[in-house]
Amino acid sequence: MWLKVIRFLIDLYEYFLLILLIILSFVILSKNNSPQVRILQGEIADVFAFIHYPGVWIDNLSNLMHENQELKEENLRLALLNAQLKESYIENQRLREMLSFADTSHLTILPAEVINQGTTPLYNSIMINVGSKHAITPNMAVITNKGIVGKTVSVGDNNTLVQIFLDVNFRLGVKFQISREYGIMSWQPNGLAEVREIAKTAVIYPGEKVLTSGYSEIYPPNIMVGEVIDVRQSANNLFQIATVRPSVNINSIEEVFVVLKK
Repeated sequence: MWLKVIRFLIDLYEYFLLILLIILSFVILSKNNSPQVRILQGEIADVFAFIHYPGVWIDNLSNLMHENQELKEENLRLALLNAQLKESYIENQRLREMLSFADTSHLTILPAEVINQGTTPLYNSIMINVGSKHAITPNMAVITNKGIVGKTVSVGDNNTLVQIFLDVNFRLGVKFQISREYGIMSWQPNGLAEVREIAKTAVIYPGEKVLTSGYSEIYPPNIMVGEVIDVRQSANNLFQIATVRPSVNINSIEEVFVVLKK
């Protein structure tokens, strides 16, 4: 065993001697204060710096990549927070408008949230989160601060199905605010409404507001319905037809009011 170690050391003694001499050289150079040695030390330092530069560059690149990832995550968090703040602001403004409407309305109304929108086999409808436990019954008007939404049709304990004005079977008695003409409004597949059989002599203006007539057990009078965008003659030229754009965007409503009592 020891013989093998001694032979190994004898075979490699030149390398050990070289390493020892190099170490001694560095020690001597580091202890020597002569100008020539200092210059040589600087050159050696430059060589070692050059050798270590790739490693330092890789470390810096790794740190930059890590920092970049952290910045991306922080940017995402800030974007999400900004979206939440915007949503809260919009919701606050919407609820303020509805609260103001509730305070100034002459109606007895109950606020509700829209929890679903869709089309049933019978109705184009929305679902709201109030029901019979909240004194809701069928055939109650549903409105927003911007106007008519529809009427209640199927009432559960805590939820109610509302037939909205976009349903093809929905009819509504209306009046034109300026001309004071009355008519029955029905909705078309394009999302607009029509009031037909208006007297030929009536003067209806584009931009004129259309309100509920009040001749109904369901809908209170003077609730906003929409705005006239076009008036044309009927095919037989005996009546006029007014095209109306609804004031409520069904796709964007989130809260509504149920009219409990006129």
